[in-house]
Amino acid sequence: MEAAPIIPYRNILVIQTGFVGDMVLTTPLLRELRRAAPEAAIALLHAPRTAGIVRRSPHIDDRIVFDKRGSERGARASARLARDLRRRRFDLVISAHRSLRSGWLALATGAGRRIGFDHPPSAVFYTDTVPYSRWESTFVRRKLRLLEPLGIEAKDERTEAYFNEEDAAAAEDLLRASSVHPPFAVLALGSAWPTKRWPGVRFGELAAILARRGMQSVLVGGAEDAGAADEAARAGPAVDWTGRTSLEVLAALLSRAALFVGNDSGALHLACAAGTPAVALFGPTGPEQFRFDGKVLVVRSDAPCAPCSDHGSRECPLGNWICLPGIDADRIAREAERLLEGAEPRRGPGGSPGA
Repeated sequence: MEAAPIIPYRNILVIQTGFVGDMVLTTPLLRELRRAAPEAAIALLHAPRTAGIVRRSPHIDDRIVFDKRGSERGARASARLARDLRRRRFDLVISAHRSLRSGWLALATGAGRRIGFDHPPSAVFYTDTVPYSRWESTFVRRKLRLLEPLGIEAKDERTEAYFNEEDAAAAEDLLRASSVHPPFAVLALGSAWPTKRWPGVRFGELAAILARRGMQSVLVGGAEDAGAADEAARAGPAVDWTGRTSLEVLAALLSRAALFVGNDSGALHLACAAGTPAVALFGPTGPEQFRFDGKVLVVRSDAPCAPCSDHGSRECPLGNWICLPGIDADRIAREAERLLEGAEPRRGPGGSPGA
């Protein structure tokens, strides 16, 4: 017998147009919504950069890509999207994004029930709001609270990483072509904001230390991280895969990696979702809004000015940027060794979601 829906809605839209990390941290909301409405059609409005996080998700039926910072930037494109959303006749909209535009798009759908955060000024567009407090709960818990007006008390905060057999085969091909063998470390160079990026030379120094201990290192990131990858390669032996992996293939690679080292970034949250032992570097931002398990070891800057920001920035507000550069590679190597003591060997990639 099929399970009866917990909520009566049949055509649901979820709005999350944030960064990669935001989308990874929204996967519990999508999972719990699907559990509550197993027969509903669930669509997700998202930015192009997060497509690889949700393309394989079993919890959504349709994806609506909104390139708000590129080809669909501006009021005219937003109006076209609003008309398209209205034609789809959603009966429930849940906005996991706090922006004014997300609130306006929720209203523009014409849905009778619209749930979002009580964050001004977008709160006026919703029929139901839930409190938004950065310090009262974790990022995931805040998102799950969006289900509370529907009578859903979701407790499972595990994030998920999605990839299929094709992605796993691509990851295996990449490892083979680069002569990378287990155990290997994935070093993620990037982050959305420059002040949150550990310098490339430090990653290279870490790769040299890990190599002396019998572990190969691979560098991952976007094409914009090529400069940092060059710096790293000059400082230590590392295979450069920047710009060569989709997010799905990266998830498959992470499922095989013995270690992840990276910044406060989407790659870090994807590694956590994949269950990879991870060393997480925090400088201008803090880890308080995230709930990391025992596989994640947080390293914070000792700089007296850190943390200084909720999200990071393009430039250091003091003009000296000492927080992350002040974390040396030896410290990270020691923390990685401590993390990996007693860790189970990683198996080959499967095709199911990680948690």
